[in-house]
Amino acid sequence: MPFMPLPPSQQLVAPGKWPVVGERAPRVPDGPWTVQCRGAIENEQSWSLRELRGLPQVSRSIDLHCVTRWSRLRVEFSGVRLATLLDFCCPLPAARYVSFEAHSDRGHSTSLPLSVVRDADLLVAFEADGQPLSTEHGGPVRIVTQGRYFYKS
Repeated sequence: MPFMPLPPSQQLVAPGKWPVVGERAPRVPDGPWTVQCRGAIENEQSWSLRELRGLPQVSRSIDLHCVTRWSRLRVEFSGVRLATLLDFCCPLPAARYVSFEAHSDRGHSTSLPLSVVRDADLLVAFEADGQPLSTEHGGPVRIVTQGRYFYKS
C-alpha cells in the first residue's frame, strides 16, 4: 500500500497503541446487543450480534484519523457491509440521511447523507486487527467510516 500523508496537524500513535474512543465501563460482549434500522425505510429490522455475524463478512485496512489529532494507520477491520443491512431495509425515496446512535453513557450520535453512506461503503465492524472490538474501542460492534474523521464512525 503506498504511503498516504497524514492530514494537517495529525500525529501517529505509537505502534500497537490506540487511544480510547468508546466507553470505559466494561460491558457484556455478547449481551442483549442489537443493531436496529428504523425510520424512512420499507422494512424495520433488528439484528442480534449472532445474526450480524452470520451475514457475509468483509475485511478492510483503514487509516484512522481523530479530530483530537491522533492517527493510526492500516487498521484491519472485519465485519458486515452497511449496504448489506440497508438492502434488507429498503430505504424509501424520501430517505436522505442515516443517523447512528450509540448505546453509550455519553449518548454519542452522528449522521451522514445516505449518498455518502452508499459511496463510502461503511462497515459494521466486530474486529480490529484480528481481535474483537473492546468496549474502549466502540465494541462489541461499531460503524467504521473510511475517509472521514473517526467521530463519524
